[in-house]
Amino acid sequence: GARAPQTTDLYRLQINQTGDQARPEQIDSVELGVRARIGERVKIDLAGFWMEKRNFFFRDADGFNVTNGKTRHAGVEADIRILLHDRLTLESALTYAAHTYRFNRPTGRATESITKGDDIDTAPRVIANTRLRWSPTERAWLEAEWVSLGSYFTDAANDHAYEGHNLLHLRGEAAVSERLSAFLTLRNVTNKLYAERADFAFGSERFFPGEERTFGVGLRYRR
Repeated sequence: GARAPQTTDLYRLQINQTGDQARPEQIDSVELGVRARIGERVKIDLAGFWMEKRNFFFRDADGFNVTNGKTRHAGVEADIRILLHDRLTLESALTYAAHTYRFNRPTGRATESITKGDDIDTAPRVIANTRLRWSPTERAWLEAEWVSLGSYFTDAANDHAYEGHNLLHLRGEAAVSERLSAFLTLRNVTNKLYAERADFAFGSERFFPGEERTFGVGLRYRR
């Protein structure tokens, strides 16, 4: 694919910056997948992908427009569903991917200088989600969910990082009538301190806190 340069890309120059040749942004990508069943109880979806983006515009830490940005993204995704028992199901989704810079861009701030081969900041390599659901009857279910976010660098130079986090959530629902059901949720069961987002800016680490342990209950009406 390709994207034509935007007007702001072409003419929004900063002091001491000269114009550069504008080239269309190009994206090359490949994705392959396979789907399989093992008996009657296991379903597996696997996919691998590779993408390279070239000539993308962005503004660096010095406020200058950059015309030759280049990144590479490669990884695998897996989605697995296992019927452990007639009323017990395990589902898991996992992504492992490397998102890297493929060019060099020094800046006045060392922590924001880009080096070819470094990980893209705020791009975790591992994202995982696993759910265990028990349905004691056809009208009720309980579910435990484990969410995992891997560590990632918070600056372009890969000098600072967020360690990632693991969270446990619980939820359940039961039908009261044909149209009405009651549900409950308990998020962040262990009351873990974590960041929804983290970065390194203005010379210090910034963490945007996630929600603490939260309990919810309600009714759901279906027309």
